[in-house]
Amino acid sequence: MPCFVVLLIRCFLKEKITPEGFVLKMDYPICLKSYSAFLLKHYIDDLTRDAIELAKEREGPAFNLFMQFSGESLHAIARKALEEAFQDILNDTPFKSLKENLELWKSNKGSIPRDGLSRRTITTLHHIQKRVLLDYLEYFDSPGTELIGLVKELSDYSQTSMELVLNAWEEIQEEEQSEKSDLLQGVLTTVPLVITKINKEGTVTYVAGKGLEVLGRKAKDWKNFNIFGGDLFPENVENSKQALSGKAVSYLGRVRAENGEIRVFQNYILPDKNGVLWFCIDVSEKKEAEERLRSFIDAVKDYAIFKLTPDGYIVSWNAGAEALKGYSKSEIIGKHFSVFYDEELKKQQVPEFELNQAKVHGRYEAEGVRIRKDGSRFWANVIITGVFDENKNLIGFTKITRDLSESKLAEEKIRKSEERFRALVEDVKDYAIFLLEPDGTIASWNEGAKRLKGYSEEEILGKNFSIFYTEEKKQSKYPEYELVQATKYGRFEDEGLRVRKDGSTFYANVLITALHDSSGNLIGFSKITRDLTEKKLLEESLQSVNAELENKVKERTDELLKTIKELKRINNDLDNFIYTASHDLKAPISNIEGLISSLFEELGDVPLKSYDLQEIKSMIDISVEKFKVTIKDLTEIAKIQKDNVESVELVGLSELIDDVKITIADQILKNNAEIIYHLDECSEIKFVRKNLKSILYNLISNGIKYRSPDRNPIIQIRCSSDEHYNTIICQDNGLGIKSENLDKIFNMFKRFHDHVEGSGVGLYIVKRIIENAGGKIDVESKEGVGSTFKVSLPKSGHELL
Repeated sequence: MPCFVVLLIRCFLKEKITPEGFVLKMDYPICLKSYSAFLLKHYIDDLTRDAIELAKEREGPAFNLFMQFSGESLHAIARKALEEAFQDILNDTPFKSLKENLELWKSNKGSIPRDGLSRRTITTLHHIQKRVLLDYLEYFDSPGTELIGLVKELSDYSQTSMELVLNAWEEIQEEEQSEKSDLLQGVLTTVPLVITKINKEGTVTYVAGKGLEVLGRKAKDWKNFNIFGGDLFPENVENSKQALSGKAVSYLGRVRAENGEIRVFQNYILPDKNGVLWFCIDVSEKKEAEERLRSFIDAVKDYAIFKLTPDGYIVSWNAGAEALKGYSKSEIIGKHFSVFYDEELKKQQVPEFELNQAKVHGRYEAEGVRIRKDGSRFWANVIITGVFDENKNLIGFTKITRDLSESKLAEEKIRKSEERFRALVEDVKDYAIFLLEPDGTIASWNEGAKRLKGYSEEEILGKNFSIFYTEEKKQSKYPEYELVQATKYGRFEDEGLRVRKDGSTFYANVLITALHDSSGNLIGFSKITRDLTEKKLLEESLQSVNAELENKVKERTDELLKTIKELKRINNDLDNFIYTASHDLKAPISNIEGLISSLFEELGDVPLKSYDLQEIKSMIDISVEKFKVTIKDLTEIAKIQKDNVESVELVGLSELIDDVKITIADQILKNNAEIIYHLDECSEIKFVRKNLKSILYNLISNGIKYRSPDRNPIIQIRCSSDEHYNTIICQDNGLGIKSENLDKIFNMFKRFHDHVEGSGVGLYIVKRIIENAGGKIDVESKEGVGSTFKVSLPKSGHELL
């Protein structure tokens, strides 16, 4: 079961296996370049900090690597790496900076240390970088389809960069292994040592070393020799069995030379994935042997190997012990080995117990937590072997310690993952999740499958999964087809009708995934089924509703277009009426004006009863003039309606205000008016010049016309600008407008002050000009204080047409 769960997890994660010799040619799309530039400009420091913090939170290999740097240098290294990656994308030079840095790294000149770096560290760091980059997508504004493509490109980029680093790391490992092989070859040809590989069946698969000369034998004499069927001394056979069971052993053993002489060898047998590695050195001549043994032990780096006195004090220390424990030889020699145990174990006298067991039984093996010099803990495998003289008196101990932290953590993670995954699968109620044998036989069953399909675990296990298909599907051998497709492509997904235990059907989404062992052999399938019946019904219902809505929208749209067309016709008729009326009234008014003038010339100074003819003539002239002004205003309104397409140009506001001041100079002088303007934010505006002048003319002249009798008129003009609008603000200190009249001042022919001349058309014209240009006008006023008009004109030139 654990093996299967691991495979299933890999399947769900869609683990990618990159073929050798992949090509680094990548054409980065616009969205990836844009995203890289966006991050580089706005979030490079945040990215760096987030990636570092995420790595520290994991408390794994990435954290241990980062602890080797100061905060400042770590930030600089991470930022530089991100900047170079983004620049590569922007410049279309795929992985240029990464490959250059990897060359420095391979030559041991890079900023990242090579010692202790593992495949797991590299994959963890790339996973962190990818996760942080994806998290920042929420700040990047782009369409959904572009985001999907961006996620894929980021994933591909991360995968490729990780593979580049892993390839470089593997090259380094191969070089180091080659160096080790050269060193080992040197040891084998100069030191009287014998190294033997034995497979799990006890057969010798490899033997080499100068030590064979001591025995008068050659390597071919031992090749294919089986230790359980040959002429070996019992201590060699028994310790070999222990080593093959997974326990490292060290002991003194006897070997018969070719000439019959019995030689004594110090033996170390270490478990290996394919069997054991057996190191032995001739200690028949004690002093020389001890020197040889010490040289060999000192060279071992993967195991801490050292000697203890009978009471537990350290008397030797190899390179592996220094690397594992953190103490140098000068620091640790002479100290008690209990320094590697925590206080609780010391209180329980565990160190003393272990020595006593090794003394009584010859050896003692245990696993547990041990402590390094810096106080950090690691999970260790410990073997303590008693060393006795020829009289069987205890003269000390040898101690071999191996760091099992990574394997322990891996085992614990796998165990927890299996438990969580098993609990997750078993407790899921909305999905049917179960396993199939290669032939389609059901091998597991979860709660969701029971609820969805209706079968209990006892009822369904051992049956073929085709039981869930309709008779038509069975006859066409569709279930078998699904397994073939899943085997061929790794997965198969489908939607269609499936059958429950009670014979009812439901609409299902089905995902079948092929599962393989480490050798690539098919071991079965996982199958996930989801009930989509409600979703299917809802989709069909929505399609029906959408069709009905589309018909209603079309009907309403047709009605609306018809209404708009009618309103346009009415509006055109109204405009034509206004234009025609104003045009046709001009001639009669001119005739009336001429006739009245002729009449009064004929009358001369003749009195008419009690009225003064000159006063009557003056009143008639005023009425005629008002009539002419009204006709002029109507003409202007009609012109705005008919001719709303004018050339837009960049108009200087101060120049236009000065032009208005010249036009109404007599009003300004007569009323002692002051016009003040501040136009720093928008000194120029894109608009139709004559229309903008008309707006300013009406606002400024109204500010003077409706002045307060208590003070000289002051008109202040300002301009503000934002992303969409230029806003002209015209403020006066005149009579003001009552609050109940504010909504009416833009109506045609509306006037609220009769003591000054006017037609009530000016503000109506201003409003029409502004709204035709896509803008708006607002007014704020307080009676007796003054009024403020805000004219907002859109910046986009096309909106003004």
